Amino acid sequence: MEMPRLQISTTDARVGIQTRNAQLSYKQQNADVLIRQPKADVSIRQPEGELSIDQSKARSNLHLNSSAERSRITAQVGEQKATEGIARRAREGDELMRIENGGNPIASQAARNYGFEVDYQMGNTPVHELVNIDYTAREAEIDIQKKEPQINVTPRYPQYSYQPGKVNISLLQEPSITIDWKV
Repeated sequence: MEMPRLQISTTDARVGIQTRNAQLSYKQQNADVLIRQPKADVSIRQPEGELSIDQSKARSNLHLNSSAERSRITAQVGEQKATEGIARRAREGDELMRIENGGNPIASQAARNYGFEVDYQMGNTPVHELVNIDYTAREAEIDIQKKEPQINVTPRYPQYSYQPGKVNISLLQEPSITIDWKV
């Protein structure tokens, strides 16, 4: 005898999935930057240096003295000649005092004192070592006023667009189960 048999048949479900990817577009432009650098204010002042030239030694070497120096030299020579004159007159006085010793002191003194001598010495040629030159430089006065740069920035914000993705799920085939008895 045959036994009834149970027969089961199934159909799988079929799912359909359709996707559309999300789309993102992104664009970033550079910012607008304007930089301006003003020139610094610079002022330079150069004070004059100090130059001194002393040629008094060279002029003295040529006997071209200043009036003050000439007066000092003349006074010195005058004092020396006055001292010599006093000494000469004292000697001549002593000679006259001893007139009894013989001789002719008056005639001999007259012959000695007759005329005069002038002793003038020409100066020498000046040389550069006799001229003193001194120069004192002054520091330059430099004043700088810096100016800050002027920076203007205009930002450009990003531009983007977004389309979201989509998923469609559908049931293409429904599942089924069939149970049957077969003899």
